Amino acid sequence: MNETADEFRLQMQSRDDDTFVRVHARRARQHPANSVFESLDAASDFFARGAVGYSATTNPNCCDGLELTTASWRVAPLDVIAVNSSFFNNDKIFPPGTIEFDCALLMRNIAHEWRTLPAMKGHV
Repeated sequence: MNETADEFRLQMQSRDDDTFVRVHARRARQHPANSVFESLDAASDFFARGAVGYSATTNPNCCDGLELTTASWRVAPLDVIAVNSSFFNNDKIFPPGTIEFDCALLMRNIAHEWRTLPAMKGHV
């Protein structure tokens, strides 16, 4: 990851080179007007309530869970210059015109912890 005070470049790639995420963004002064979220506060509230996530495992009947906990919640808007993902760019999953990038938020200098949640079994 390359980061300055106002510009960020993030790249993650799996060992087999099959899965990747790449983002190039810079701090923005305001939330994008064309976002589905009315305001930065609305986007922030949405993600604050969604701090729990589950990921697929090698067992098709089980998902691993994580929860993000923070001492405080503070975000800033980002202007995304480029974003690429092996998942969202996959035309077999998302045919052209069926998905569109909305917005990005930046959290910095926030005390946080990732907590493991009990595995979700048999619900997948």
